[in-house]
Amino acid sequence: MHSEDEPQLVYVYEIMSKNLVKVKHNVSTSEISYIMVKKRISSVTVIDDNEKIIGIVTEKDLVREVCAKNVLATTLTAAKVMSSPLITVSRNSTIIDAAKLMVKKRIRHLAIQENNDIIGIVSTYDLINVLRNVIKSMALDSSLLDAISMTEIPLEEGGFSYPLSEDELK
Repeated sequence: MHSEDEPQLVYVYEIMSKNLVKVKHNVSTSEISYIMVKKRISSVTVIDDNEKIIGIVTEKDLVREVCAKNVLATTLTAAKVMSSPLITVSRNSTIIDAAKLMVKKRIRHLAIQENNDIIGIVSTYDLINVLRNVIKSMALDSSLLDAISMTEIPLEEGGFSYPLSEDELK
């Protein structure tokens, strides 16, 4: 996947949610809310009568279109509240590119596309999990570097030793 000489890039296809929860365009927002709570998810994809994905309903959409407008959830459908068209990236986009696009577009869910098909979703939660692991790894590397920097090597003349600095280890 990654060569040892290049930076450890993470691609969206490595972290995306592949098991998309799909709802028909005419499903009520009440039912969508129930599905999202029951499945502990923050979005559902919306499909048309031909089962083609046409949009996404997120928690943010439900708050904006139902709660903030004080509308009865049983009266609105997915088609009325969904975000469409989907904002997408290709499966080979890096998580850095995905994060930049999500910030620019002010979205929390990004559709992953391959051959004009939506194959997954990446959420800010997915990105945070990856970044948390990267930070943990960096902390481990840092503590290893600290341990190594305390290593002493013998000097040829006089038989003394001295601690290596970080610069000398690089």
